[in-house]
Amino acid sequence: MTTTENTTPLLPGAALVVGIRSLLIWAIIASAVMGTFLRGTHQSCSGGIATDGQGFITNDGSPSDIEPRCGVATLSPSPLVFLLLAAIVVGTLTLILRRAVDEDHAFRILNNARMAIVILTLVAMAVGWIAVMTLRVDDWSSYAVFSPQPFAQFEVESWLLTQR
Repeated sequence: MTTTENTTPLLPGAALVVGIRSLLIWAIIASAVMGTFLRGTHQSCSGGIATDGQGFITNDGSPSDIEPRCGVATLSPSPLVFLLLAAIVVGTLTLILRRAVDEDHAFRILNNARMAIVILTLVAMAVGWIAVMTLRVDDWSSYAVFSPQPFAQFEVESWLLTQR
């Protein structure tokens, strides 16, 4: 006796729901990856304390009476990149509802959205890492930091050498 196996899903469109769930999981994982790995710091001082303890020195080692400043720039993901990920998910669902003519078309839209999430994540991480790796501040009393918006942002803090 042969048995026939019922392969039809219990819910019409269940495969599409699985695709949407997959899209949400990709967006959540991308957010977690960026939140975890898109970090970096650059810290330096524009001089130091003289060996006799009575004065200060500049970056080139010459004596100075002006107390040098120190600072730190901390890189973190921008909230805008998380909004972009959410916009991709919501926009994809809207596009499926408005334009998809069949399941295959809906799956192509979902696959394109997953690819957009991957590309956005990789670009954000690359831009952020390049920004923090190329950051050089020699004088914390007068500096400019390029913030790679919308992918990442810098938080900058500076202080006098003897304040910490």
